[in-house]
Amino acid sequence: MIRVKIDNLKVEEYFKKINTSFGKYKSVCKKIKNKERSPTHSTNLVVLWEIKNQLKEILTGTPSNLERIIKDFENKGYQDTIYDSTTEKLTHFGVELKTIFDYKNFRNSQKALWLGETLNCRSCTSCNTQFTLVTSQAKGDKLLFHLDHYFPQSVYPYLSLSIFNLIPCCSSCNMSKSNKPFKLDSHIHPYLDGLNEIGKFKIDKYSLVKFLIDPEKNEEKIEYKLKIREKFSGDTRIEKKLANYKTEFRIDEQYKQFKDVVAEMHLKSKFYNTERRVELKEFFEESSINITDELINRFILGNYVSDDDLLKRPLAKFMKDIGEDINLIPKNP
Repeated sequence: MIRVKIDNLKVEEYFKKINTSFGKYKSVCKKIKNKERSPTHSTNLVVLWEIKNQLKEILTGTPSNLERIIKDFENKGYQDTIYDSTTEKLTHFGVELKTIFDYKNFRNSQKALWLGETLNCRSCTSCNTQFTLVTSQAKGDKLLFHLDHYFPQSVYPYLSLSIFNLIPCCSSCNMSKSNKPFKLDSHIHPYLDGLNEIGKFKIDKYSLVKFLIDPEKNEEKIEYKLKIREKFSGDTRIEKKLANYKTEFRIDEQYKQFKDVVAEMHLKSKFYNTERRVELKEFFEESSINITDELINRFILGNYVSDDDLLKRPLAKFMKDIGEDINLIPKNP
């Protein structure tokens, strides 16, 4: 998962959007108040009051705070009134909470479009192999990507609109994750610890030798792996997170498809030596085009090279890692 960034002002704006009634739209708080007026079991009323009192934290709390709320609900017995662990289904009250938070209508709303544009993730945060696009906010437009729930809404419906529980992703990754329970100490959360910080794709240099013997036929001989960064080697917690990530999203299987990309990059690395890089920059300067070293590297690589831009295009992290490993682009200091 590539790290996702959002500033506090946008988080506050999200809360106002979700919790403001307008026209036919009723805020979560208003729907809770309406529910309080209807006959219900006393225990359910206590849970409703708890949700109402913690609503801002539920909608805008950090991943760590959301996990704390889950544990608090479990310790107080509230979770048992919401989810039946025997049948693995929401209780009647849990279904009511799902209706109150109403993720389905949110998903098709202008609020979801606003969130998509605010996050500005143009590739899947989970696999980084597919585009996740947002259309304009014209009437009838919808998000062209999924929002996965790190803490599944099928178990925790009161977290279905929590901003730090909504992970932009492609349909394949959403289906792979499905309703599996993730925990912060064992799974990567893209708002906390991105894949780029803990793992790096590394090439098998011998496989490149075999490829160059006959580039037309030996493309499939190229081998590479996503490995833990050296500074985290031996850190069992981080190693577990990376292993779980690779398993849950079938990373090794997905990235086997891109050997042709590596083949092209390796051939480029043979061409773009220091002299040709200088020639390329001089060409642009002579054409009165001001081009930075970073843009030169992006031009050569065919993708973004800055760590802050890895969600702007599919395969950005993969190509950056491999590009550095085969000296196509300079390594980050």
